[in-house]
Amino acid sequence: MAVSIDNVYQKVLAIANKEQRGYITPQEYNLYADKAQNEIYDNYFHGFKTSTRKPNNQLLYADEVEMLEEKLHTFHIDTNVDVTAAALALPTIYKIISITRANGTKVTPLNKSEIQYTENNPLTKATLKRSVFVREDSGSVTVYPPADSTTYNVDTSDPADGVLDAERFEVSYYTAPSTPKWGYVVTNEKALYNSGTSTNFQLHASEEENLVSRILMLAGITIQKPEIQQAGIQDLQLKKQQENS
Repeated sequence: MAVSIDNVYQKVLAIANKEQRGYITPQEYNLYADKAQNEIYDNYFHGFKTSTRKPNNQLLYADEVEMLEEKLHTFHIDTNVDVTAAALALPTIYKIISITRANGTKVTPLNKSEIQYTENNPLTKATLKRSVFVREDSGSVTVYPPADSTTYNVDTSDPADGVLDAERFEVSYYTAPSTPKWGYVVTNEKALYNSGTSTNFQLHASEEENLVSRILMLAGITIQKPEIQQAGIQDLQLKKQQENS
């Protein structure tokens, strides 16, 4: 279940307007909302580094790795990409999980400096059972060994001719969250929520209070109200202490 863009905005306004400490416009809020969501999402991946070093919790719903995987599940996509040569064009990707050849081989990532050495040595040169890929600047990857007629397993040109002319790779990846937006209409010079033009946060429902705190912190910096910023910081610190206790 996604987090309501309007619920978060109303909470942020309620806290920021207390004692007339400041008003956050819809335009400002949308900018803060996008930044806050991206920060939280990016922290999921950093969280794996520390969570995997801790002992697993026997209760799955309380295990940190399981909780992170649940929060990332919405963004996990498996797709098929048909390839006729070495270049494999990728969809819009935030982080690659895995690339698998038609024969079931997991393709291992290497950087451009490593591939120069491995491909020039017959002992380390990539094979169909030990395939590798290198990320390119154009949003694609180069696979070694490349797809050719010996690896083709699908017909992409004319299904009626029965000729295999591409190799199908399975690409698993995390996509980036969509940009949140609090849409509104102006009535009597007042902005009123419009669900038809709004986009909710894509984050897990448990992140609602985290979003409120982060947006308050960002808003306090912009409107130069340190007490608003401090309210957000204190909430984040308290949440972190509770999680680590």
